[in-house]
Amino acid sequence: MSDQLTSPQDTYARLMSEAGDSRRKRSLEAINEVCRLLHERHSSDFSYKTIITLGQDRGLPIPGEKSIVNSTGEHYRELIQAWKLASLPKASETKAHQKSWIEHIEDPVLRMSVSLLAKELRAIKAKESRKAKHSGGQIVLGSVSGQAVSAQLRLNDAELAALKAAIDPAELGLVGLSIGSRGEVVDLKGKKIHKPGFRDAIEKVLSVQVK
Repeated sequence: MSDQLTSPQDTYARLMSEAGDSRRKRSLEAINEVCRLLHERHSSDFSYKTIITLGQDRGLPIPGEKSIVNSTGEHYRELIQAWKLASLPKASETKAHQKSWIEHIEDPVLRMSVSLLAKELRAIKAKESRKAKHSGGQIVLGSVSGQAVSAQLRLNDAELAALKAAIDPAELGLVGLSIGSRGEVVDLKGKKIHKPGFRDAIEKVLSVQVK
């Protein structure tokens, strides 16, 4: 496996050629069109909710969230992920610094995983930097035993989607990763990428997030 990311156009072409029925092809066309529009608008929000809403607004035959997230929707998720990665902010200096050590990771699956996580991190940092200029008040994040829990940050849809994707077996499977019995993330060789409890920690964060 190469550490070079496949372009969304190439991913779309391959998925269309693999589609076995016209309904799937129409759905892929709709998702590709919506993602292309988001990319042209320089948006970093490729959450399923945003994609579905924009597709419906334009009258496209966009599949529902259930069709995207279930076991048969892997092709939809792969196309969305390709566009999402292609649309992440580019920071040349940061990229050069990260590349200096990421390129030296021998395992190709692990190298790809680290590269994807680095891109996600740059996008989140860029978004938080913009938000910090306009926020300063205390925000309620969730509740424990009926008592309000306050925090400096409330996660938006894109950030929630990123956390969910970090423990989504289907998303992890795209880069050769899986979740172990103790909540750890491992690669194809069984090497730990994230320590035991990683999945549980993220699930706890998501459980107190106010929708």
